[in-house]
Amino acid sequence: MLPILPATASVIPFATDRPQTWQFSSDFDEPYSSFGQNVQWNHDSRAFDANGNQVAGPGTNTFVGLSTFIHYWKLPSLPHVGFNASITLPEVRTEGSHFSASGIGDPLIGGLVWYNPAPATTVGFQTYVQVPIGQQSVSTDTWSVWPSVFYDDWFGHVNVDLLVGGILRGRTLRSGSDDLSNGDTFHLNLRVGYSISSPDNPFAIPFVSLDHQRSGGTFDRTTGLAIPNSASRETAVGAGVLFQFKPNSLPFVHQKMYDQLSIQYSHSVSGRNTTLTKGLYVQVWHYW
Repeated sequence: MLPILPATASVIPFATDRPQTWQFSSDFDEPYSSFGQNVQWNHDSRAFDANGNQVAGPGTNTFVGLSTFIHYWKLPSLPHVGFNASITLPEVRTEGSHFSASGIGDPLIGGLVWYNPAPATTVGFQTYVQVPIGQQSVSTDTWSVWPSVFYDDWFGHVNVDLLVGGILRGRTLRSGSDDLSNGDTFHLNLRVGYSISSPDNPFAIPFVSLDHQRSGGTFDRTTGLAIPNSASRETAVGAGVLFQFKPNSLPFVHQKMYDQLSIQYSHSVSGRNTTLTKGLYVQVWHYW
């Protein structure tokens, strides 16, 4: 659900989103939980320079796993409102010629609140805090806050899923390095899917994706100078399919509601000062 690499790496925030990512129902009585696993792979063979031209990239392969636990609940006095709290733990590996780094990254902790103005419509907002306690080789060494608003709705067989938000970064404090003030990030993530079967009984939902991020530049507080070409932006498009598995349809698994599997590919169409996205994203969710 949530990437943890800096904006200059080719991981647009929330790029693994799928249709119905931000669809929540307040039609439940008892609290429930879910676990999701995201796997991202990106081949960093190309990059965008400061003029937006494609040039040779670092040639690395970046793998990111995101393990997320979420707990959901509601209040009797607010029948159309729901809440959840979550923790996401990143697993990171980057490898290339004469270089590799891997480890557990900085966790994200937070939650969201949603409102259902109609049964098929969801709106809400969320906030996460990224805590810089990951392993040194993959930690950002930076506190950050991730606020965003979301919208999900059905129009017949068509699902529209939208997230708009940002990443507000603090100072980067790393032993032996200059203190840095990092630019903040704006991101937008749109998914449009079409349910082949009735939305009331979904199975396969092919979809297209649009992701955009724009990050401000970095200021070196030790030298008092701005770091050249540290501001970045990127737009990527992609396509994929979401599979929904109705309760009691999977062997050896107790399902409280529909479990989900999504697979998608994303590719950059424009950018500046960032590696080019050529990524494969897989996401699995189970609810109990």
